[in-house]
Amino acid sequence: MTRVRMASGFGWVSSFAHVACWLSAAVLAQDPPAAYLRIPTPQQLEWHRLEYYAFVHFGPNTFTNEEWGVSQSTPDVFNPTALDTDQWAKSFADAGMAGMILTAKHHDGMALWNTNTTTYQIANGNWAKDRVSQGLSADVVQLAATSAKKYGIKFGIYLSPWDIHRDPAMPKPNLTSTIFDEPQIFGDDTPGDYNELYAQQLTELVTMQLDDGSPIEVSELWLDGNSGSDTVQTFNWTDFRNIIREYQPDAVMWGRQGVDARWVGNEDGVTVATNWHCISRTQDETHYSGEELQTGVRDGIYWTPAEADARIRDGWFYHPTETPKTADALMSMYLQSVGRSVNLLLDVPPDTTGQIVQDDVDVLLEFKTQRDAFFNRTLFTPEAVITASSTRGDDGTLYGAANVLDGKSETYWAGNDDETIGWLEVDLGKTHSIDAIITQEHIALGQRIGEYTIYGVVGGVYKTLVAGTSIGYKRIDRLTEPVQTNRIRLSVQQANATPLINSFQVLGEKISSP
Repeated sequence: MTRVRMASGFGWVSSFAHVACWLSAAVLAQDPPAAYLRIPTPQQLEWHRLEYYAFVHFGPNTFTNEEWGVSQSTPDVFNPTALDTDQWAKSFADAGMAGMILTAKHHDGMALWNTNTTTYQIANGNWAKDRVSQGLSADVVQLAATSAKKYGIKFGIYLSPWDIHRDPAMPKPNLTSTIFDEPQIFGDDTPGDYNELYAQQLTELVTMQLDDGSPIEVSELWLDGNSGSDTVQTFNWTDFRNIIREYQPDAVMWGRQGVDARWVGNEDGVTVATNWHCISRTQDETHYSGEELQTGVRDGIYWTPAEADARIRDGWFYHPTETPKTADALMSMYLQSVGRSVNLLLDVPPDTTGQIVQDDVDVLLEFKTQRDAFFNRTLFTPEAVITASSTRGDDGTLYGAANVLDGKSETYWAGNDDETIGWLEVDLGKTHSIDAIITQEHIALGQRIGEYTIYGVVGGVYKTLVAGTSIGYKRIDRLTEPVQTNRIRLSVQQANATPLINSFQVLGEKISSP
């Protein structure tokens, strides 16, 4: 057993052989553990840390009361009466959301930015023409990206691969003999190259400049694979990925099966208890089922972590008859997504004014208050007494148990390299009432742990509080009822390589002395 302590000095060693051995061991101790199979890229690691951000579905559907835009109305239908993208960004920042992803083009095919690829864009509608005549921008993507930058949150872009406007199987009677009656090039059997058009649209977006002349910074590109048509279109995912890598190298590319992040398998904002950050198929290969995507593949070929998309209302776009979920419902969703190592992407759609509805803003703020109250009850401090089953190379500075309490993302506890089980134990000193435990693996070197148990000493006996499988980036285990204890032990009972724990924390209350 290793107990955290200050490193002691070394006396003079007269034997050269002993000095050589000591130096060799010291050097080896400085080398980090070998990475285990697949590991996240720096971009993916940064993405994991975002945890919770907003989806913004806004477009013609907002005004036609649709979800998929099959009516194919002209751009005149897009008519927000008081567009305010600053209000979006400020609302999300105030709610503790790390960013927002905007539907630059949904399935309807109407572009919300100024594009050279299609006449079917809001710039060709009366609302945009009126704004431009007043010297105002009508490029909603540029406006939203500028607002995100202003309020210090990330900005992402949703660009639907399926395009009803270009799909010959989808009728468009409202557009016949207008400038919006464009060639039907969506589909492998059409006389055109839809992949080329899509690549041009993607390139325009990722090379966009903001109104101050600075380049747009995109944190995530959302390439939705959904379709409501029988038209077969083979997408050139490789070209799309290369465009993103060239112009937005720090961005994460989302698709049903990657490249960088995957669908969680449902649209409810939740996942199952076991979640692996890897899968073994790409976007071009046979699709996993929703259930398979929830779980992922342990030791899979690709690091492709899941993102859980969900809605604050019933629909993705604003509909006047719908109401937002409660803060309690959002908290439950959060614990079943972020609390299970999956990022939460929550859709909060603007209404026909072009602003987030105040009822939705109020729920987001109430949810933030609830989260803050839940998390601001940490009981472990950096000064707590913590012990471990072993410490790698007896190097307490680099790999000691105290590292899990220092709040740093780059430090961690590691046992000896030949050990795949081990434990950490924190002595609270006095009895406390605890109701939740947060554990994080050091995933920069891979996801390793497959079984763990958390014990609390109750009445002098170790009592099982949590029995789990995967941990990954972050695991929040909420107890069914509070437990009074003065010692907590995390026991890793199965791992495919030496367990590396980045953080271990409990939430609860101190019990006042009588």
